[in-house]
Amino acid sequence: MKEFAVFWGCTIQTRFPFIEKSTRTVLDAFKLPYRDIDGFTCCPEKSLVNNVDRGAFVVTAARNVSLVDELGYDLVSPCTGCVSNLATVRSELNANPGEKAHVNSFLKEIGREFTGEAGLRHLVPFFHDAVGISRIKQKIKKDFSGMRVAIHYGCHMIRPSHALKNDDPLNPKKFDNLIRALGAESLEFNTKLMCCGQGLDRIDRHENALHFARIKLKELKSMGADALILCCPSCFLQFDNNQFLMEKEGEKFGVPVIYFTELLGLALGYSPEELGMTSHRVDCGPFVKKWEAVTTALSRGVDMEEGLRAPVVIG
Repeated sequence: MKEFAVFWGCTIQTRFPFIEKSTRTVLDAFKLPYRDIDGFTCCPEKSLVNNVDRGAFVVTAARNVSLVDELGYDLVSPCTGCVSNLATVRSELNANPGEKAHVNSFLKEIGREFTGEAGLRHLVPFFHDAVGISRIKQKIKKDFSGMRVAIHYGCHMIRPSHALKNDDPLNPKKFDNLIRALGAESLEFNTKLMCCGQGLDRIDRHENALHFARIKLKELKSMGADALILCCPSCFLQFDNNQFLMEKEGEKFGVPVIYFTELLGLALGYSPEELGMTSHRVDCGPFVKKWEAVTTALSRGVDMEEGLRAPVVIG
């Protein structure tokens, strides 16, 4: 496999270091040739920087891509927004030689050149396409048979589709395939492809952001989903932090929010503590306890409902 640099972005390392922890843990478990390189900055964030200064947005993104271009690496990121922003600029510059030359005239002043040759992928399609379902299944120590989870692709996992080209934007399947490979049921539900709404918090529309989160959380609660599995730090902020804030005000959802790399890490045999899951705002304990109970019941050939009623001690 070709060497690749991990683009962590701003939000994961500053607000959710446990996502970095779980990501490094699973990358190491598969012995993947990832590298940390110097020089990455904010991707930059599209809704803020692009709306204020389009030129700064394009040049900043192009400079980030130029770092992996020059090293001959690909780029993989656990942040959907980062990949979407970088891929958007790469696609536009590769389609417009004049603009590409203009941007490179700026980058030349700092000894950089954007070629747009590096591959840019989010962690989910990377695991699906490059690591592969078969290899993942071979590494699983304890799967999630009997667990019913909802996944949230998020807007930037699959859009803009012309720049990312990693899944069907109207009927994506790769995230679902990975969840099923881990043994869990990936639920179908009305709000599956709905925007999380977290961007509304960035423009001081907090109540509107909560409304978006509430719609999905209510549906998942009514379905009895065991957890919400996602792959974007902004979506995590919305469904973990904002769910916690709503519950402090008396709304009870009780939907554990788990990052894809955490779920994969659990299947590989790592503990919630090793993956940093104890740092979540919404308690993941009920998910882990039910998983332990279901796994025990299935291994003993016990009726699942009976198994779930049995007391379980998590060591």
